[in-house]
Amino acid sequence: MPRADRWHRRVGLLALAAVVLAGCATDPDAGGTGAEQTPPDQTAIEVQGVASCAELPQGASSDETTSDRLPSLQLSCLTPGPTIDLAALSGRPVLVNLWASWCGPCREEMPVLQAAQEQYGEQVQFLGVDTKDTTEAGAAFLDDIGVTYPQVVDPEGELLNHLAVPGLPVTVLLDEEGRIAATHIGQLDSESIEELLANVLP
Repeated sequence: MPRADRWHRRVGLLALAAVVLAGCATDPDAGGTGAEQTPPDQTAIEVQGVASCAELPQGASSDETTSDRLPSLQLSCLTPGPTIDLAALSGRPVLVNLWASWCGPCREEMPVLQAAQEQYGEQVQFLGVDTKDTTEAGAAFLDDIGVTYPQVVDPEGELLNHLAVPGLPVTVLLDEEGRIAATHIGQLDSESIEELLANVLP
């Protein structure tokens, strides 16, 4: 293998390692909170200020899985509200953020996401996916930070597994047709959110 190719491969592996270390392991116990891998109860909980999933833009769903769309997963709303089919999210751009209460970087980025939602919410729909978590822990997390945009629960981490990402947080941006416009692995800040949203904003 030429020296230049070996160098580029080494840099790529180091970059991937940095992403993994910067995020949270997909096993909740690795985060040190003792959260259960498979939560026994996912009953919806009323969280003051969190919007209903009923406001999410939903078009026609399809069982066909393509690389440029989210899979057809039926996820329950964390708060009282309808079940959401991820494959049917369309009609306006949607920013989908995967997080968990046991994820430190998720806690750090959530206020930044909330601020972005307040700034861009009329142009882009924000949606949180509480991943491999309990509803109680997720609800307390949202209430503590003051998040207001809709949230669904994915206790088995099905979406995370589909994306084949090593850890949380992960953010997927959909265009108004429901196609994946961009994906960000790791913690977001104000600048990276603006760069992400530039993919769907005029």
